[in-house]
Amino acid sequence: MAKIFAQLLWVVLAAILATACTGRTALHEAQPAPPLHWQAMDDGLRDHAAVAALAFDPHVRQRVAAGLYTPAGLLLSTDGGATWRSDGGIGEPVHRIHFDRMLPNVLWIASAHGLWRGDHCAGEWQWQPATGWPADHAAFTVTQSPDGVRYAAGVARWGEAPVIWRSTDGEVWRPLSSLPTPDDSAVLALAATGERLFVGTDGYGLFVSDDSVAWRRAEEIGETHVAAIWADEDGALLLARTRKGLFRSTDAGRGWQPVMLPVDSRPDAIAGAPDGSLHLGMSNGEILRSVDLGASWQRWSALDRDGLFYALAVDPWDASRLLAGTQHGLYASQDRGRTWRLVESVGERRGLTLREAGDALFLGAEDGVYRWSETTHRWENASDGLPIRSVRALTASPENPSILFAGTDAGLYRSLDAGAMWRLVGWSENGVHGLRFDPDAPNRLYVRIAFGRVYSTDEALSEAPTWNARWEGMPASAEILSLEMEPGNPQRLYAGAAQGLFLSDDRAERWRSAEALTGRSVFIVVVDPAHPQRVYVGATDGLHRSEDRGETWERLGLKDVTVTALAWSSRQPQILYAGTKYQGLWRSQDAGRTWEQVFFDDIMENNESIYDLLISADGRWLYVATTRGVWRAEMRLER
Repeated sequence: MAKIFAQLLWVVLAAILATACTGRTALHEAQPAPPLHWQAMDDGLRDHAAVAALAFDPHVRQRVAAGLYTPAGLLLSTDGGATWRSDGGIGEPVHRIHFDRMLPNVLWIASAHGLWRGDHCAGEWQWQPATGWPADHAAFTVTQSPDGVRYAAGVARWGEAPVIWRSTDGEVWRPLSSLPTPDDSAVLALAATGERLFVGTDGYGLFVSDDSVAWRRAEEIGETHVAAIWADEDGALLLARTRKGLFRSTDAGRGWQPVMLPVDSRPDAIAGAPDGSLHLGMSNGEILRSVDLGASWQRWSALDRDGLFYALAVDPWDASRLLAGTQHGLYASQDRGRTWRLVESVGERRGLTLREAGDALFLGAEDGVYRWSETTHRWENASDGLPIRSVRALTASPENPSILFAGTDAGLYRSLDAGAMWRLVGWSENGVHGLRFDPDAPNRLYVRIAFGRVYSTDEALSEAPTWNARWEGMPASAEILSLEMEPGNPQRLYAGAAQGLFLSDDRAERWRSAEALTGRSVFIVVVDPAHPQRVYVGATDGLHRSEDRGETWERLGLKDVTVTALAWSSRQPQILYAGTKYQGLWRSQDAGRTWEQVFFDDIMENNESIYDLLISADGRWLYVATTRGVWRAEMRLER
């Protein structure tokens, strides 16, 4: 009996041990990741859109169209621009729009992927590619002469000079002639006055033709970008907006003279009003006005921010109504351009960069810095002292989270009081797109300059920091896109560039190239804090990982995706999130080997671009800054 009892006891113990072992094994098996439940964080943020083109319909009073470059598409209004609706037929970046003078209810769209014709039938716009226009061949401009002939142009075919296209009937487009410009150049602007045609190019000046066959350059303007041309009805008066300034012709384009303007700023957009006055949109946000045919200009009004003017338009039915398309949104005036208001319903609420500082969450947006309040669940503007420009980088002092730095398109700014007040501390002529503190040297700050390279200062908290170039070993053409430091070892830095990845072992004194990644644009570099030898980079061709501090690399998943942002779950280091360009958010549960797309349900498209990812210090929240605002999901359900 004792032997039988001992055998039974062993069977029971074995079963218990097997169950226990099975339980332990199950804990390490990959479990299906639970869905993330998203909350929109857009309350308090302002809409933004790059409005590239505007046109009032000469046939239908109060009908107006606005072409968007970002977010790409077309907006239409039937009440003079008071309210707008999106037209889903054009889902690509728009360069220029034109209501046909001869064909009522026809609208032409010059876009990133070609020339389109829209026909308004039964209350809806029907779209089709322009007949004869080359497929997927970008169009930059479209216009029409007073006698109704239509002209359009854009980029050249590969290895060829740009071609002017013409349609006399609005049905078929045919190539007219090539310009005497280098191969692969482009046409930016067109104006037609009867038989005379004016063409603005990307760096080669203004060309004029009397027969659309032989061309002559306007030598007074020379070789420069000519991005806008305006002509009056009889073609005697013309204005050309160039990189050299504004030029004017009073003899139908035979001779040109530079125009003195009352502000030291670039002219961007030109519009004429029915009362004979002219308006000029300047890059500093001001509107100039002329009542003597453009011979002299006065400062007339200003928008609430500077930046590119893409388009100005005056209602041909009502000279008091003006619209301005800018890189930051659509503005409207009801008093001949004296005062302006932002049209809030046009655009998206974009987040560019996110950062925690102490117990606060900060957002860098298109128009400044915002601070999130958990009490009110809204963003509060924290931009006092900042210019109304894009904030692309945020960081806090490692010793004092109340000391913040903001990298903006107008320089580097610092706040000593958690964002209550900001002041300029450097780089007023440059955009600052990246910031990184050295935790072992709290006064050392690295900056990444837009379209440039890396600088540092050891006087980050002084009144006027001095800056040192940190690019020895980098080629002269290097354009740095990201900057990272190895946790616990500030000697080791990684710089992602448009040409690959660079490594430094001496606090950016010297750099060397990671040869395996040459030729790729590296948008993001992150180092595993638990295993500093493990480095991930997001590039134009997906995700790459190194297990030896960047010396050798293996290619992981997302091979056909541009990876722009990366973040770890603080509670489960094997979980990795990747933000992408145009393909939304992805998640890996095995440190990047395999991936699944994270869906946003019905609240956001899954083909959005991700600018930044942030997991809160307590591991509770995943924050996502996107082309359509800021979102967060609670991560407590992660297993």
